[in-house]
Parts: sequence; C-alpha cells; structure tokens
Amino acid sequence: MKSSLTHDSRIRDIRTAMAEAGLDAYMVTHLPTIRYITNFSGSNATLIITKRAVHFFTDDRYTEQIKAELFPLDGLKTAIERDVFGYITKKKLLKDGSQLGYESNVLSVDMKKSIAKQLKGVKLTDAPNLARNTTIVKSATEIAHIKKAADIAAQAYDYILGFVKPGMRELDAAIELSYQARKFGSEGDAFETIFVAGEHGAFPHGRAGTRKLKKGDVITLDFGCKWNGFNSDMTRVFSIGKPSSEAMKAWDVVTEAHKRAIESISAGMSAKTLDLTARDIITNAGYGKYFGHSLGHGLGIEVHEMPGVSHRNEKGVIPEGCVITIEPGIYVPGEFGMRLEDDIHVTADGPVYLTSSRRDMVRL
Repeated sequence: MKSSLTHDSRIRDIRTAMAEAGLDAYMVTHLPTIRYITNFSGSNATLIITKRAVHFFTDDRYTEQIKAELFPLDGLKTAIERDVFGYITKKKLLKDGSQLGYESNVLSVDMKKSIAKQLKGVKLTDAPNLARNTTIVKSATEIAHIKKAADIAAQAYDYILGFVKPGMRELDAAIELSYQARKFGSEGDAFETIFVAGEHGAFPHGRAGTRKLKKGDVITLDFGCKWNGFNSDMTRVFSIGKPSSEAMKAWDVVTEAHKRAIESISAGMSAKTLDLTARDIITNAGYGKYFGHSLGHGLGIEVHEMPGVSHRNEKGVIPEGCVITIEPGIYVPGEFGMRLEDDIHVTADGPVYLTSSRRDMVRL
C-alpha cells in the first residue's frame, strides 16, 4: 500500500498540532526535520511555520541551491538572511504576545535565551517533537529512497564477501566496503561501518581496527548507505571457515528471534510488545544478559529516528507507514558477537522487507 503523504500534508499536520497546543507559530531548527518538510539539504536553515505561511531562512551560500531543492509548499516564503531573528522583528512576522513553539530537545539553553532576547514580546514555548512527529510516517518517494539505499548496501555486501580473506585487518575490509558502496551509487556511509571479528564482535558498536582476520572468526558487519539523503541500515554475520558450535547455537537463536519479530509486526502495535517478542526468545534460550540494546529504531534521513522499538518504550506504538529496523543480537564477552538487522516498511497489509540481502551466515 502506497502512502498518501504529500509535501503539504506535513505542514497541515504541524498546523493542527500547533492549534491543539495553542501556538501561533512553530520554529524548526533541526536540519533533518527541515529536510523532511522542505527538501533542503544544506547546512544552515531555520523554518518558522505560521497559520498561513512557511518562512524559510538560509544564508547566501544556498541562494541557487534552494531554487532547485525546495518543495513548492503552499505559503512558502524564502529569505536569504543571516540575521534571522532581526529580520523577523524588522518585518513583524510575529506579533507581540505570539506563542512560538520550538524544539526544546534540539535548541541549546543559550540559543533559546538569545532568541528570546531578540524576539521581545514573543513567548517561546517548549514543544520538542511537534514537527518531528510528522516525519515518522514516510511518503512513497521516501520509502523508495530507503529501498534504493538498501539495494546498494546489498550489492556492497555481496562484493565484500568475495573480498575478505584471512590475514586482512578489520579496517581494510571496512574501508573497501565504503569505497565499493560509493561506486555502486551511495552518497556516503550512513554511519561509521562496524566490522568486528571474533572477540571484538562482543562490542555491539565496536570500531573496525587493526585486528587481523583468522580461521574460525565470526564477523559482524553493520553498515548503511545513502540515497537522496535517506539511509539504509543492515547487519550481517559471516564466518571465515567453520564457526564454533556455541556460535552457531547463538546464531540460530538470533535468526529465530529476528524471524518471529518481523512476522509479528502489525500497524499500531506496541513498540514494547514487538521488542519483547524477540527478547523473550533470546532470554528463554539462556542469552538474555547478552542482549542489552533495543530491538530496533525508526529509519530515514537520520539513522536513528522515532519510533524506538524498545521494551523501555512503554507508550510507543509502531504506526502504519513508518520504516523500522529489526536487529536482535547476542554478544558473549571474550568469545563472539552477532546481530541480524533488516529495514522494514510497516504497511496496513503487514511488514515489507526493504533490505534485499541474503540472511544466512555465509562461510568463506
């Protein structure tokens, strides 16, 4: 099922939330959220959304870029201006007594004080996720971008399976993977590639280092690619030669938890319930203390977005139209670590895999 989300529908949803919160305007400074709303990919922008206008501010470096990038939003007004709040005051874009919501989880205390000082007569009101909540559900185009990034990652993974050899450093393989992903079309790494072997695999977010690969190593590879600003995120496990029987036992548990969790996904379900579907399998197999992180997270322009797929997310739900990762893992200190991760589009008809790569433990 395709999403009916459009460029203007997010603005409408933000305005609805503004009205419910008693706000006259809302300020967005978080660049990924600005990109969701406007398509702007630059490094400096501020957005002020009022009841009738969308005021977009950036500096002179982006005068030409915004002509090509910005969505044709209803009521869009652009300004090339470095003194944003001086401009707002001068042009009287906000009336005295206006309630201006802002991202209190993004803006520093010092910056808030500076803005309040410049916008005399305007009351700044904490509204941390008012705009960001509208980015959880993805449009059909955004889903296609994530799928393309995932397909590039699958190509890169196939390549690296033919590249890795005993005696090679973890770092050499990670660098080669990034290079080949760029050649396949990725705009860059979604995050620093995790390529860890043997005992290093017990570090869930371990960095590729100078350790050399050897026979019997179980290797955890977690990486992502970018396409049109959107990320993919996948984790695969493979081995050099025959892995230990204990590693294979743990792998069977991880793959069962992964499979059962994805099969259980339904739009609107509890995030905590989804996490526990996988976590209970791992715990019942005796590996509960070796799985500390959440089952997954939202995915899009940022690698980690809402909703958090966690047993700690007591009130969170998994809405129709979002993209989440499912990534159960087991990490045994001094021995090995492993994780299996796929990107999943949550639809009214059930979960849809965006990650196309093989999921078995390949033996090299």
